[in-house]
Amino acid sequence: MITTKVARRITIVHDAALKDLIFDQIEVLGAACYHYLEVEGKGRHAVTGDPYNGEGLLRVEIVTTQAIGAKILDWIHAAQFAQLNQYALFAFADNVEVDERDQAITQTI
Repeated sequence: MITTKVARRITIVHDAALKDLIFDQIEVLGAACYHYLEVEGKGRHAVTGDPYNGEGLLRVEIVTTQAIGAKILDWIHAAQFAQLNQYALFAFADNVEVDERDQAITQTI
């Protein structure tokens, strides 16, 4: 029987121009793993790149601990209203259940 633990999933949708900055920062803040994909959508800010060359929007999902998730959301919130306010950028969080044997996520839960 599988035993699960509650983890935090942080989803960030952002301008692809921010890819390196976002990925570097989430690693600095302690995320052990994440994935991303290209997405389409419309928001308050237009993307700065060329969507025909893969420079549109990216959606990043990070499954991590509550504490690391809070750090990432705090950083995104500060960045949205400070140095990155001209870019498409937003984030949200929800709780997910993960197999407790998945040590990349549960080692610090």
